[in-house]
Amino acid sequence: MTTPPEPARPADDDMSRASGWDALLDDLFGLNVRALNSMRAIIVSPRAVFEAARDPDWMGRYTPSIRLAFTLIAAMVFLRFLWGGEGGALHEMTRLGFASQADMLGGMDLDQFTQDYLSTWLVLFPFGYFIVHAPIAFLLRIWGQGTPATVRFRLYFAALLPGLLLGVASTIAIPFFSASVFESALVPALGLTVLIYGVTVFRGLPEGMPEGKRGWRGVLFGAIAICADLLITFSTFVVGFAWLYGSGPA
Repeated sequence: MTTPPEPARPADDDMSRASGWDALLDDLFGLNVRALNSMRAIIVSPRAVFEAARDPDWMGRYTPSIRLAFTLIAAMVFLRFLWGGEGGALHEMTRLGFASQADMLGGMDLDQFTQDYLSTWLVLFPFGYFIVHAPIAFLLRIWGQGTPATVRFRLYFAALLPGLLLGVASTIAIPFFSASVFESALVPALGLTVLIYGVTVFRGLPEGMPEGKRGWRGVLFGAIAICADLLITFSTFVVGFAWLYGSGPA
Protein backbone atom coordinates (compact mmCIF):
# COMPACT_ATOMS: atom_id res chain seq x y z
CA MET A 1 0.00 0.00 0.00
CA THR A 2 1.41 3.36 -1.04
CA THR A 3 1.98 5.83 1.81
CA PRO A 4 0.28 9.15 1.09
CA PRO A 5 2.75 11.99 0.62
CA GLU A 6 3.31 14.23 3.62
CA PRO A 7 2.02 17.81 3.34
CA ALA A 8 4.68 20.18 2.06
CA ARG A 9 6.39 22.11 4.83
CA PRO A 10 6.46 25.91 4.48
CA ALA A 11 9.70 27.27 3.12
CA ASP A 12 12.09 28.84 5.59
CA ASP A 13 11.69 32.18 3.87
CA ASP A 14 7.89 32.09 3.82
CA MET A 15 6.89 35.74 4.03
CA SER A 16 4.23 34.90 6.60
CA ARG A 17 6.98 34.08 9.10
CA ALA A 18 9.33 36.40 10.95
CA SER A 19 12.32 34.58 9.47
CA GLY A 20 10.99 35.41 6.01
CA TRP A 21 11.07 39.13 6.65
CA ASP A 22 14.55 38.70 8.07
CA ALA A 23 15.63 36.98 4.85
CA LEU A 24 14.00 39.69 2.72
CA LEU A 25 15.87 42.43 4.55
CA ASP A 26 19.06 40.48 3.98
CA ASP A 27 18.26 40.21 0.24
CA LEU A 28 17.52 43.92 -0.07
CA PHE A 29 20.09 45.57 2.16
CA GLY A 30 22.63 42.94 3.16
CA LEU A 31 21.35 43.32 6.73
CA ASN A 32 18.88 41.38 8.80
CA VAL A 33 16.80 41.86 11.91
CA ARG A 34 19.50 40.33 14.11
CA ALA A 35 22.08 42.82 12.83
CA LEU A 36 19.75 45.77 13.39
CA ASN A 37 18.94 44.53 16.89
CA SER A 38 22.66 44.20 17.56
CA MET A 39 23.29 47.81 16.56
CA ARG A 40 20.42 48.95 18.75
CA ALA A 41 21.68 46.87 21.68
CA ILE A 42 25.20 48.32 21.60
CA ILE A 43 23.63 51.74 22.15
CA VAL A 44 20.87 50.80 24.62
CA SER A 45 22.52 47.95 26.52
CA PRO A 46 26.22 47.56 25.69
CA ARG A 47 26.77 45.27 28.68
CA ALA A 48 24.47 42.65 27.14
CA VAL A 49 26.51 42.75 23.91
CA PHE A 50 29.81 42.58 25.83
CA GLU A 51 28.57 39.55 27.75
CA ALA A 52 27.43 37.88 24.52
CA ALA A 53 30.88 38.47 22.99
CA ARG A 54 32.25 35.93 25.44
CA ASP A 55 29.96 33.24 24.03
CA PRO A 56 31.13 31.44 20.86
CA ASP A 57 27.77 32.04 19.12
CA TRP A 58 27.06 35.48 20.64
CA MET A 59 24.31 33.72 22.64
CA GLY A 60 22.42 33.31 19.38
CA ARG A 61 21.22 36.92 19.68
CA TYR A 62 23.80 39.26 18.19
CA THR A 63 25.71 39.65 14.93
CA PRO A 64 29.54 39.47 15.29
CA SER A 65 30.96 42.92 15.95
CA ILE A 66 33.60 42.80 13.20
CA ARG A 67 30.89 42.07 10.65
CA LEU A 68 28.81 44.99 11.90
CA ALA A 69 31.84 47.28 11.80
CA PHE A 70 32.48 46.56 8.14
CA THR A 71 28.76 46.82 7.39
CA LEU A 72 28.81 50.38 8.74
CA ILE A 73 31.97 51.19 6.77
CA ALA A 74 30.26 49.82 3.65
CA ALA A 75 27.31 52.10 4.40
CA MET A 76 29.65 55.12 4.45
CA VAL A 77 31.09 54.05 1.12
CA PHE A 78 27.62 53.53 -0.36
CA LEU A 79 26.55 57.01 0.80
CA ARG A 80 29.41 58.63 -1.10
CA PHE A 81 26.85 60.30 -3.39
CA LEU A 82 25.70 62.29 -0.33
CA TRP A 83 29.01 63.37 1.16
CA GLY A 84 31.49 63.22 -1.74
CA GLY A 85 29.82 65.08 -4.59
CA GLU A 86 31.28 68.16 -6.24
CA GLY A 87 30.11 71.30 -4.49
CA GLY A 88 29.54 69.43 -1.22
CA ALA A 89 31.09 70.54 2.07
CA LEU A 90 33.67 67.74 2.19
CA HIS A 91 34.65 68.28 -1.45
CA GLU A 92 35.11 72.01 -0.88
CA MET A 93 37.10 71.57 2.33
CA THR A 94 39.34 68.94 0.72
CA ARG A 95 39.78 71.09 -2.38
CA LEU A 96 40.88 74.04 -0.24
CA GLY A 97 43.48 71.82 1.38
CA PHE A 98 44.83 70.78 -2.01
CA ALA A 99 44.77 74.40 -3.20
CA SER A 100 47.54 75.17 -0.74
CA GLN A 101 49.63 72.60 -2.67
CA ALA A 102 48.74 74.04 -6.08
CA ASP A 103 52.40 74.61 -7.00
CA MET A 104 53.19 70.95 -6.31
CA LEU A 105 50.17 69.76 -8.31
CA GLY A 106 51.19 71.82 -11.33
CA GLY A 107 48.44 72.08 -13.90
CA MET A 108 46.18 69.39 -12.44
CA ASP A 109 42.52 70.34 -12.20
CA LEU A 110 41.78 70.72 -8.48
CA ASP A 111 38.15 69.63 -8.71
CA GLN A 112 39.08 66.47 -10.61
CA PHE A 113 42.02 65.78 -8.31
CA THR A 114 39.72 66.13 -5.29
CA GLN A 115 37.19 63.70 -6.72
CA ASP A 116 39.94 61.25 -7.61
CA TYR A 117 41.29 61.54 -4.06
CA LEU A 118 37.87 60.86 -2.50
CA SER A 119 37.46 57.83 -4.76
CA THR A 120 40.89 56.57 -3.70
CA TRP A 121 39.95 57.15 -0.05
CA LEU A 122 36.95 54.85 -0.50
CA VAL A 123 39.29 52.02 -1.47
CA LEU A 124 41.98 52.69 1.15
CA PHE A 125 39.87 53.44 4.22
CA PRO A 126 38.39 49.96 4.91
CA PHE A 127 41.84 48.36 4.66
CA GLY A 128 43.44 51.08 6.78
CA TYR A 129 40.72 50.75 9.39
CA PHE A 130 41.35 47.05 9.88
CA ILE A 131 45.16 47.28 9.64
CA VAL A 132 45.31 49.91 12.41
CA HIS A 133 42.54 48.74 14.73
CA ALA A 134 43.05 44.96 14.57
CA PRO A 135 46.47 44.83 16.34
CA ILE A 136 45.21 47.20 19.04
CA ALA A 137 42.16 44.99 19.53
CA PHE A 138 44.36 42.01 20.34
CA LEU A 139 46.78 43.95 22.55
CA LEU A 140 44.47 46.16 24.62
CA ARG A 141 43.73 44.52 27.96
CA ILE A 142 40.96 46.45 29.69
CA TRP A 143 38.17 43.88 29.60
CA GLY A 144 38.90 41.96 32.77
CA GLN A 145 41.46 39.41 33.92
CA GLY A 146 41.68 36.24 31.86
CA THR A 147 39.92 37.61 28.75
CA PRO A 148 41.42 35.67 25.78
CA ALA A 149 42.72 37.42 22.68
CA THR A 150 39.82 36.39 20.47
CA VAL A 151 37.30 37.83 22.94
CA ARG A 152 39.36 41.01 23.28
CA PHE A 153 39.07 41.38 19.50
CA ARG A 154 35.28 40.96 19.65
CA LEU A 155 34.88 43.40 22.55
CA TYR A 156 37.12 46.03 20.98
CA PHE A 157 35.17 46.14 17.72
CA ALA A 158 31.88 46.08 19.62
CA ALA A 159 33.00 49.21 21.48
CA LEU A 160 33.86 50.89 18.16
CA LEU A 161 30.34 50.44 16.76
CA PRO A 162 28.70 53.53 18.33
CA GLY A 163 31.48 55.71 16.91
CA LEU A 164 30.97 54.18 13.49
CA LEU A 165 27.22 54.78 13.78
CA LEU A 166 28.01 58.44 14.47
CA GLY A 167 30.18 58.41 11.36
CA VAL A 168 27.31 57.11 9.24
CA ALA A 169 24.98 59.76 10.70
CA SER A 170 27.59 62.43 9.92
CA THR A 171 27.82 61.37 6.27
CA ILE A 172 24.05 61.73 5.97
CA ALA A 173 24.23 65.21 7.53
CA ILE A 174 27.11 66.53 5.40
CA PRO A 175 24.89 67.77 2.50
CA PHE A 176 23.11 70.12 4.91
CA PHE A 177 26.31 71.94 5.97
CA SER A 178 28.51 74.48 4.25
CA ALA A 179 32.25 73.86 4.10
CA SER A 180 32.92 76.42 6.86
CA VAL A 181 30.31 74.96 9.21
CA PHE A 182 31.52 71.43 8.49
CA GLU A 183 35.12 72.40 9.24
CA SER A 184 34.16 74.13 12.50
CA ALA A 185 32.24 71.01 13.58
CA LEU A 186 35.21 68.64 13.17
CA VAL A 187 36.81 69.19 16.58
CA PRO A 188 33.50 68.97 18.52
CA ALA A 189 32.70 65.81 16.54
CA LEU A 190 36.03 64.28 17.59
CA GLY A 191 35.28 65.15 21.22
CA LEU A 192 31.83 63.59 20.93
CA THR A 193 33.34 60.44 19.42
CA VAL A 194 35.80 60.10 22.31
CA LEU A 195 32.92 60.52 24.76
CA ILE A 196 30.83 57.89 22.97
CA TYR A 197 33.73 55.42 22.95
CA GLY A 198 34.43 55.94 26.65
CA VAL A 199 30.80 55.77 27.78
CA THR A 200 30.21 52.60 25.77
CA VAL A 201 33.10 50.82 27.50
CA PHE A 202 32.10 52.19 30.92
CA ARG A 203 28.54 50.92 30.48
CA GLY A 204 29.59 47.66 28.86
CA LEU A 205 32.11 46.37 31.39
CA PRO A 206 30.83 43.95 34.06
CA GLU A 207 28.60 45.50 36.70
CA GLY A 208 30.67 43.88 39.42
CA MET A 209 33.73 45.88 38.38
CA PRO A 210 34.12 49.05 40.52
CA GLU A 211 33.10 52.30 38.82
CA GLY A 212 36.61 53.70 39.17
CA LYS A 213 38.09 50.83 37.21
CA ARG A 214 35.39 51.03 34.58
CA GLY A 215 35.95 54.79 34.37
CA TRP A 216 39.68 54.77 33.67
CA ARG A 217 39.26 51.90 31.23
CA GLY A 218 36.62 53.91 29.35
CA VAL A 219 38.89 56.96 29.22
CA LEU A 220 41.84 54.87 28.03
CA PHE A 221 39.79 53.18 25.34
CA GLY A 222 38.42 56.50 24.10
CA ALA A 223 41.90 58.01 23.87
CA ILE A 224 43.41 55.00 22.10
CA ALA A 225 40.50 54.54 19.68
CA ILE A 226 40.40 58.20 18.61
CA CYS A 227 44.19 58.25 18.13
CA ALA A 228 43.84 55.17 15.95
CA ASP A 229 41.06 56.88 13.95
CA LEU A 230 43.25 59.95 13.42
CA LEU A 231 46.16 57.74 12.35
CA ILE A 232 43.89 56.05 9.80
CA THR A 233 42.76 59.44 8.48
CA PHE A 234 46.31 60.77 8.22
CA SER A 235 47.85 57.65 6.68
CA THR A 236 44.99 57.30 4.20
CA PHE A 237 45.48 60.91 3.16
CA VAL A 238 49.23 60.49 2.70
CA VAL A 239 48.93 57.25 0.71
CA GLY A 240 46.04 58.56 -1.42
CA PHE A 241 47.76 61.86 -2.16
CA ALA A 242 51.07 60.17 -2.98
CA TRP A 243 49.36 57.67 -5.27
CA LEU A 244 47.49 60.33 -7.23
CA TYR A 245 50.43 62.69 -7.33
CA GLY A 246 52.63 59.93 -8.70
CA SER A 247 50.17 58.64 -11.30
CA GLY A 248 48.20 61.79 -12.14
CA PRO A 249 44.41 62.08 -12.10
CA ALA A 250 42.50 58.84 -12.78
